[in-house]
Amino acid sequence: MNGFKKVDWKIAAGRVALGLSVWFAAQAGISTATAAPARTEAVVALPKVNGDLTGTLKKIRDTGVITLGYREAAIPFSYVNDKGRPVGYTMDLCYAVVDAVKTALNLPNLRVREMSITPQNRIPLVKNGTVDLDCAPNTITPERAEQVGFSNPYYVSEVRLLVNKKDNIHGLDDLKGQNLVASAGSTGERLARMQAEKIGYRVIPARDHGESMVTLETGRAKAFALDDVLLAGFRANARDPESFAIVGAPLETELNALMLPRDDPQFKRFVDTTLAHVYSSGDIRRIQRKWFQQPIPPRNVNLNLEPSKEVVEVWRKGSQVTE
Repeated sequence: MNGFKKVDWKIAAGRVALGLSVWFAAQAGISTATAAPARTEAVVALPKVNGDLTGTLKKIRDTGVITLGYREAAIPFSYVNDKGRPVGYTMDLCYAVVDAVKTALNLPNLRVREMSITPQNRIPLVKNGTVDLDCAPNTITPERAEQVGFSNPYYVSEVRLLVNKKDNIHGLDDLKGQNLVASAGSTGERLARMQAEKIGYRVIPARDHGESMVTLETGRAKAFALDDVLLAGFRANARDPESFAIVGAPLETELNALMLPRDDPQFKRFVDTTLAHVYSSGDIRRIQRKWFQQPIPPRNVNLNLEPSKEVVEVWRKGSQVTE
């Protein structure tokens, strides 16, 4: 249904090898989750801060505020529910970081500012310190790693197409002379533009994922390019889910991670160690079931997506920390 079972995680990791090498090289000595032997039986302790605070953690301590970025409609990772609150799989991961910050910095009254951001403005807002942690489904790429930092990955996904079945679209080659919509600044837009001229379709940039879906539903575009699990969320919450299908060969396999300020080794170590605790304690299984295998708001739809072996491998590697 979601295409995850066909992902080769080693190939996925290879696709972003350059970005990861730049990322780790720039943060030598940081706790990472890719080199240590497996210790799946051990639960990683929540992070502690030794020595002076620097960077983002110092700012949070001094201001008493942590700012989280979220998306309006990135179901089931980060989206606004029927009560107007941001919720989702990655929001739960970010709030695990918030709870760890409260404990480690002795800030029980830490205020959390939630800021709606888009694929276009997420990098500038993280770079300039407006957003401390972006809780959206961000893809690790070499280009982005030159500007911002990333946590260790939490998911593996594929960029594919969502189409209306009546249009008989099965892949990019069927879009000649048609419109394809993608959210401006997203990986889907970048990949779609790479083949647009060759195949002969037009790319319509939308403000965000929600606008992209509206463009598809109203027929102004014949396909919507995005991560497959996000497309599954949009399809499940459409007025007529059975009218839509996720089609085509994967345009790219992606590693998804939380976005954070670049060159802030203390905060990255803190976030990665928090995620390692979530993974190794089994909390990640509960979060997975909550957002992928149970009815979720706003329409109480169950996506029925089990974690693939590639996703489980990401969690396994992410549960290992080295000093």
